[in-house]
Amino acid sequence: MQGKNENGRGRYALKSRWEENLNSNLWGILIVGVLLLVDMLTKILADVYFNMPDSPKTIEVIPGYLDFRISYNQGMAFSMGQDAPIEAKLALVLGTGILFVALFAFFLFADKRRTWLRLSLLFVVAGGIGNFIDRILYLADPNLLAGVRDMVRLKIWFMDFGVCNFADFFIVGGAIALMCALLFFDGSAIFPTTKKYKALAKEYEENEKRKQKAKEEK
Repeated sequence: MQGKNENGRGRYALKSRWEENLNSNLWGILIVGVLLLVDMLTKILADVYFNMPDSPKTIEVIPGYLDFRISYNQGMAFSMGQDAPIEAKLALVLGTGILFVALFAFFLFADKRRTWLRLSLLFVVAGGIGNFIDRILYLADPNLLAGVRDMVRLKIWFMDFGVCNFADFFIVGGAIALMCALLFFDGSAIFPTTKKYKALAKEYEENEKRKQKAKEEK
């Protein structure tokens, strides 16, 4: 009887931990969904609008620096690799798909207190999924989709970013935020700058010392 009670408590504790972990990650899944929706809607709207017979080729917002148009990227970021063989493009798609799955898995299992790091991962993952969908559709049927849909022509001072989409902005913004997290805003940051992350860094350091001590005592 005691064994059954202990098994029941163990299953209940495991279920409680699973539900707590799921609830704590729901906000992240929601953010990815919203970002992905923004990316896909802007791609669809640009694709439809700029392919209408009477539509202009470009809409200038800031002449020489910012305009909207439609462009189809059959390569990687910034139109690199457009002339690569189909096998290389397929390998790229599969590789990036695996990478973004791994990043999202890291988000799910990372310490919930690492807010900045986890949020930056969400932007990278959302942007990656958005472009991944377009690449899959292009490889499946080039007549259905001519490539990854880009619509924002952006130039900042001497930096010309070419034609991008919102997924690209999410990836770049997320990567910059991730770099900031690794430098300043995380428990494992090189130079933790806030009280929260300084305390977390100290906790991680103490845990490592305990692990090392336990390893030496064996």
